[in-house]
Amino acid sequence: MRTRSNRAPECGLCGARMKKNGHDRLGRQRWMCPGCRTTGAVRDPSRRRRAELAEFLGWLLAPSPQPSGSRAFRKRTSWCWGLRPVLEPDAAARHVVMADGTYLRGGGCLLVAIDGLSGEVIAWRWCARESTDEYIALFSRIPAPDVLVCDGLRGIGNACRRAWPGTRMQRCLVHVQRDSRRDLTSRPRLQAGRELKRLADTITGIHDTEQAAAWAVQLHEWHNRWRDTLAERTYARDAPGDPRAAGQEWWWTHQPLRRCYR
Repeated sequence: MRTRSNRAPECGLCGARMKKNGHDRLGRQRWMCPGCRTTGAVRDPSRRRRAELAEFLGWLLAPSPQPSGSRAFRKRTSWCWGLRPVLEPDAAARHVVMADGTYLRGGGCLLVAIDGLSGEVIAWRWCARESTDEYIALFSRIPAPDVLVCDGLRGIGNACRRAWPGTRMQRCLVHVQRDSRRDLTSRPRLQAGRELKRLADTITGIHDTEQAAAWAVQLHEWHNRWRDTLAERTYARDAPGDPRAAGQEWWWTHQPLRRCYR
C-alpha cells in the first residue's frame, strides 16, 4: 500500500521514522523501523494512530481488562501514555462553575473546573497539592461565574474571593453529605447522631428555596433539642488515659457531632 504523502510514516511501537523496505507482491510500498525492526505496509499513519488511540481509551475508561493478546496491545498503544491533553482557555462566561481537586495514587493533584450546567471541562491544572495560589492560577484562566460550587475548604474559598470577588460560593451538597457520614459513621451510636444523619441524608433532595427553608428549620429544631449534649465537655483530670489529656485541659465530648452540625 502506498502512503498518502512522500513523508515516511512513524513506527507505531517506538515512534521512530520508518524507512522504505521494498514492495509486496501487489506492488505496495513496505516500510521498516530501523529501531525495533518492525515491518509492514502503511496506508495512512494518522488513521492507524486514531484507531490505536480509540482502542487505548476504550480500555482505559472501561472496567474491563486488557483485550486478548495483552502484550501486543501494550506495545501497540504504548505511545498513548505520552500524550498530554491541551485545553485552550474558554472566554465564555458561565453561570455556575464547579471546581475540585483529585489526588492521584502515583502522586500529584489534578485541579479541574467544570461547567455546572453542561458538565464540560473548562480548565485543569496539575499541582503538588490544593492551595490558594494553585486555585488562583486555575481561576485566572476562566471568566468569573455567578456561582462557584466547591468543597468549601479554606484554600479554594480564599482563591475565589481574590480571583472572583463578585462570585457567590455554594458548598457542594455531596461533600456535605460525605463529611457528615465521616463524622457520624453510617450507624451513629447516639440518638442525636441518628437524627442528624437522617437530616443530612435528605440534603441532596432540596431543589427550591421553600425546601431549603424547611430543611433549615428542621436543623434549628434539632439543635434546640440537643443543645445541652453539644455543650458537654470532658476534662483531662477525669480522663487521664486519653491522649488529648497530655496537651489539653478539656475538649468537647461529642466533637464529631458538633463538627457535623456546624
